[in-house]
Amino acid sequence: MSDQLKRKILVVDDSDLERELLIEVLKSAGVSNDFLQAKTGEDAVQLLGTRYKEIGLILLDWQMPQMSGMEFMEAVVKVPQVSKTPIIMVTASGTDENKKKARTVNPNLVGYVVKPYTPETLLDVIYPFVEISKK
Repeated sequence: MSDQLKRKILVVDDSDLERELLIEVLKSAGVSNDFLQAKTGEDAVQLLGTRYKEIGLILLDWQMPQMSGMEFMEAVVKVPQVSKTPIIMVTASGTDENKKKARTVNPNLVGYVVKPYTPETLLDVIYPFVEISKK
């Protein structure tokens, strides 16, 4: 088991309900990683800055006040210690143009899930990066 798979998942979304729903979907599917939550891009930057060694995956919303998901990614890709941390956008911004823009900002973007999503769609993208407990 890779150390990467055991690390925490950082969920960044300004909606408490969306964060809770996302975490519940993952836990129900057997994802056994611990979760960190950030309500803003700024909070996520702070968490990543102090706990980057613990974080193995970031689930990121695009549309947030003050610092958008895109601005967060622009900041992350400039910092060598965290630039390779896998990021999956989980957002309602699902146009092809937005997907292209996200991949331009972060060429290492590992996934793009459009809300509303099915649990299967989300899990297909996330499985390679998480630890699954056998039920």
